[in-house]
Amino acid sequence: MRDHLLVIPVTAQAGCPVVVVDDADEGGQDPPHLVVGVDGSEPSGAALALAFEEADLRRCALYAIAVWQPPVFTLGSGDTLFHDERRHLSETVAGWREKYPDVELRPEVRIGSPVEVLAEAGERALGIVVGRRGQGGYTGMKVGSVVHGLLHRAHCPVITVPAP
Repeated sequence: MRDHLLVIPVTAQAGCPVVVVDDADEGGQDPPHLVVGVDGSEPSGAALALAFEEADLRRCALYAIAVWQPPVFTLGSGDTLFHDERRHLSETVAGWREKYPDVELRPEVRIGSPVEVLAEAGERALGIVVGRRGQGGYTGMKVGSVVHGLLHRAHCPVITVPAP
């Protein structure tokens, strides 16, 4: 089990990517793949870069997942907003496909809580790669809510990448 009293401060303060590995039994990865969370932010871009590099080195597939949380109240169509999210994800990964043509990319927009969706997507993955963009305050806040949640919830390695 991860020692969360040590993991959060180390992850929050590191100026480089941090890999947190759980001692849980590693499930099968068929096919072997990594999961990367994509939200369009600068830290997410850094995570995407590392995820493509790692997928290329490991010769595994990369599942690029954007998580859409439907607004409680919207003036527009929820379908339109969902399709906008899919278009944005496609545009975000387009250049990376050209740079890493050997990486099998599976972009997908899922609906739900980012922590739950990414943890579920990572159940049989080699790891989950996410950007770290906490806003400061105390140490636990420097990792952000998604990273914090994944460090508690995910059963595979979690790779956190700070913004450049």
